[in-house]
Amino acid sequence: MGSPFRFEPSLYPEEPGCYLMFHEHGQLLYVGKAINLRKRLASYFHSKPDREKTARLVQQIASIEIMIVRNENESFSLETNLIQHYLPPYNRSKKGEPSVYPYIAVMREPLPRLVAVDKDRLTPQSKAESCGDGELIGPFPNPVFRNYSLEFAIARYRLRTCEPLERRLCMRYYFETCGGICEQLESAEQYDERVVGAARLLSDVRAIPAEMVTAMEECSEKLQFEKAKELYTRSNTLKSMLDDQAVNIPRDFCQIVLLFDGDMLLAAPIEYGMLRSRFVERRVEAAVPETGDWAEELLRMVSTEGRVEIVTNDAERAEPLRQAVKSQGLPAKITVPVKGPKRHLLDICERNMTYRSGLRMEQGVV
Repeated sequence: MGSPFRFEPSLYPEEPGCYLMFHEHGQLLYVGKAINLRKRLASYFHSKPDREKTARLVQQIASIEIMIVRNENESFSLETNLIQHYLPPYNRSKKGEPSVYPYIAVMREPLPRLVAVDKDRLTPQSKAESCGDGELIGPFPNPVFRNYSLEFAIARYRLRTCEPLERRLCMRYYFETCGGICEQLESAEQYDERVVGAARLLSDVRAIPAEMVTAMEECSEKLQFEKAKELYTRSNTLKSMLDDQAVNIPRDFCQIVLLFDGDMLLAAPIEYGMLRSRFVERRVEAAVPETGDWAEELLRMVSTEGRVEIVTNDAERAEPLRQAVKSQGLPAKITVPVKGPKRHLLDICERNMTYRSGLRMEQGVV
């Protein structure tokens, strides 16, 4: 093993993002997220690790790469995407979770239940509206948001979870999270009205944290402080997940973001709305190139099925990639956005290009 990694705080920004820790042989060891990258990375090297596994990780670090984003929600989403894509050995959570669109299904059955449903994310598909025996609500921002919302809505509207329907009251009735439909303590019409109310709430993701706050206040009035605290924590978690983000957007096609800055190019492949791999940076001709060796290289990052969108700040310089994609028999178009999520993807690339340019200057790399 080579020399221990020397951490220099000034080389890392005080911005939100993800960090990727590499072994000297190039293996990605660990992916993490941070609101303040410099502060979070410093915690690995300026204090003794509190766990043996973390100590082993630090001993193996040879280099650290960062990906800057715009806010905490983007860092959370990007971390999940990167872990699911690269499966780093020191990440345990999220590795077994597939990339999915998280939905809630209102089952087509007498006395309908609400059930979590996942749709595969890594294949082209049209917008889902139904699934088997249920009508779908969603997709939600992420599986955590969906799971918290589902659990809250079922308890809030006192809906059944049993399948088949129980014959006797269970503990959920006594905890006031079920209306007791199994023993006809309410009518089917009353139950259906509550299902409609729950579906209406779940269809407006921004209303869910607000309703949690209302439920929290009710629990406080009943002196149910532990339950109120849990609702307070979860409502804040859901609010943070609703912050504007561009790294995990439901899409049924693939994109590649190209940011040109002088003779440098920063590329970000986007798979069905997900930024889930490292940036590619390379030097290109400052003038519009007649041929694009770089385009042939980036072509390997483009999906082999479905349409492809090239999001860029310079349509003329991106043309070689569009031609390369079309040569593969795929429809391709170039977009130069001025606002919205696609513009935000360019903003993220600009932040990372600016950081990398400054890092090269500080290190004396031309």
